[in-house]
Amino acid sequence: MKELSKYKMGEFWNKLLSAVAMAIVVAVTPGAIISPFITGLAKHSAFWETILNASNLSMYIVPVAAGVLAAGEFGFNRIEKASVALASLVGSGAVAFDKGSWVLVGMGDLINTILVIAVAIVAVFLTRDFVGSFSIIIEPILCGTIVGSLGLWSYTYVHMISTGVGSVLNAITKLQPILMCTLIAMAFAVIIATPLSTVSLAYAIGISGIAGGAASVGVTSCFMIVAIATFKANGKGVSLAMFWGGVKMMLANFVEHPRMFIPIAIVGAITGFIDSFLNIQNGSAEAGFGQPVGPIDSFQYMSGNTGTNILILLLIHYILPILISLVVYWIIRKFPKLYNSNDWKVDIDK
Repeated sequence: MKELSKYKMGEFWNKLLSAVAMAIVVAVTPGAIISPFITGLAKHSAFWETILNASNLSMYIVPVAAGVLAAGEFGFNRIEKASVALASLVGSGAVAFDKGSWVLVGMGDLINTILVIAVAIVAVFLTRDFVGSFSIIIEPILCGTIVGSLGLWSYTYVHMISTGVGSVLNAITKLQPILMCTLIAMAFAVIIATPLSTVSLAYAIGISGIAGGAASVGVTSCFMIVAIATFKANGKGVSLAMFWGGVKMMLANFVEHPRMFIPIAIVGAITGFIDSFLNIQNGSAEAGFGQPVGPIDSFQYMSGNTGTNILILLLIHYILPILISLVVYWIIRKFPKLYNSNDWKVDIDK
């Protein structure tokens, strides 16, 4: 109990959410990047079909990987890590019992998975001092059976809520694409610059289609404005890292200088507004990534001329965000109370 009490509530959830986010990124990346390129080939070749299946199969590891990584964040031993992973898999909803067989049905419900992992971690903390050498027997039963069963009972209700939120957002975006694409892109542009994971959020609420496309475009726009704003203060290396998604390197800067969110939000909103006229789409598993995963996934939802589609994706994910970022950066520099070049200095030695 003493070991659990040393973690503040915010620190506990930050460790847990960071671990889950990393599990999703690792598991989804192979399918998100490889699948669009070889799906056509897989229809005519057993070799490419195997590669496609291997890439897509990675996503099913999310509950297990999330449990192991989260347990690792709290210094758990091997038995405890495996036990938390058991609870995560059982309670995630990723595996369903159907007509006498267990069937993989996806990554499960992410919100329920997070809750189950949290309960499992707390359960281990509360019992580890009493089980001693019996941990190899008691902890798998405690986590896999008891906590896992709680997850199975809660899954139906939690999944109903999480999918309901996503369905509402997706429906409203279809009815009001200009407003919603603008707001979603702006929100995700800001969220990617916080400790929260846009990948986890997008998947948890099931945001997809046009709404998913706006989210991906928003994340990309953050990469571009931060890359441009950090160039003068840090040089090419740091700027390039931001371009490819390393914006969380600057979490300390964002917390210390919240005004940095202003240009990020502006670029996200403008880019999202333009995106609303292009109908860029993404799946929920890829919506929170930004470039390069975002445009690669979007391509498979597009019809018509291949060259035109590629040009559109280059325009909305690269050309326009860069141009908009340059203009916003030029304007914001004229307001000293809103912009200070030292805000964007990254101390890479920390």
